[in-house]
Amino acid sequence: MNLKVMKKIIFATDYSEDSVAALKYAVYMGKMLKTDVIALHIFSPSEEGEKMECIKKNQEKLLGFCRDHLKEQVSDCEISVAAVKGGNVPRTILDFVRDLNVQMIIMGAGDTGTIKDLLLGSTTKEMTEISPFPILAIPPDQSPDKMDEILFASTFEDPDVGNLLDLTRMFSPLNPRINVVHITHKDNGTAEQALEEFKLKVEKKVSYNKLSFKTIHSAHVYETLQKTIAETKPDMVVISDYHQKSEINKVIKREKVKKMQSYTRVPLLTIPAAV
Repeated sequence: MNLKVMKKIIFATDYSEDSVAALKYAVYMGKMLKTDVIALHIFSPSEEGEKMECIKKNQEKLLGFCRDHLKEQVSDCEISVAAVKGGNVPRTILDFVRDLNVQMIIMGAGDTGTIKDLLLGSTTKEMTEISPFPILAIPPDQSPDKMDEILFASTFEDPDVGNLLDLTRMFSPLNPRINVVHITHKDNGTAEQALEEFKLKVEKKVSYNKLSFKTIHSAHVYETLQKTIAETKPDMVVISDYHQKSEINKVIKREKVKKMQSYTRVPLLTIPAAV
């Protein structure tokens, strides 16, 4: 991620109740990170009327949606609205933001299957798979009152050094503790060596005094990550999507889970393969 040119937060909404929490998070992040926020809605090509009339009507509806749910907050923040016609919502979102300086795209989340599916609605899930920008998915029952603890699920591979550097730069105004967790089935000696080597690489490039590192030994990556989230209750979980062969990503994409009784729902930031 090249965060030096990323200056805008995009909040994408379909007006559903699931996106209200995402709207509030977008405003919170905009204020805390001193970043402009754009609320975006993609409307159907089948909508009747002239294009400019449809755009104006949808922009007014979007502004009303923001005002209704933000109430007194809407006058305190810089938030603009945009409405775009498009049939394929994820592709239309990416077409809209392509030439903008985007820091992240914030969307609402829903419930379905894998750890990624569990947190994400269908549009949000597709966005995490095709977006060149970080996607922050917000469960509908979350409120943006703090960002003290971030859990970063890492593979301890080289790209995560750069991802950590970018995370510390992005969230430095909030000064959170970033807990780097690596779940592996490898033996203790191999795992500890990987931990020390990764820490050395991070120390050379990342100057941030609230980093911690931990290796958890388990053959059940998905369940262990789920348990760790439930026990530590982070304010955000970060997953790198760059390495399809890594244990975490293979499990995320493969496993289907019908019940997540012990799962603690938290915002999920997915870092794309190539940013």
